[in-house]
Amino acid sequence: MNDLETGEMATLANAAVDALNSDVFNKAFATMNSNIIDQILCTPMEAAAERERLYAMYKAGQMFVQQFAGFISSYEVATQKTDE
Repeated sequence: MNDLETGEMATLANAAVDALNSDVFNKAFATMNSNIIDQILCTPMEAAAERERLYAMYKAGQMFVQQFAGFISSYEVATQKTDE
């Protein structure tokens, strides 16, 4: 992300803020997480591979949302450096 222009970083950061504040995004994300957790809890004890697959899906969702936070953080760092 370091090779992005500050304007591009601002665009990404603003879009990330909008997405993270979006009711529909948050509802969809919460529903997805809830469904995955429900599936994990309903998985038979002997189905360890299926639980691991579901857990990987859950973690991928967390990593996806972290990308939004990364856009915001990178822009904040870039603007702090230019303010100094």
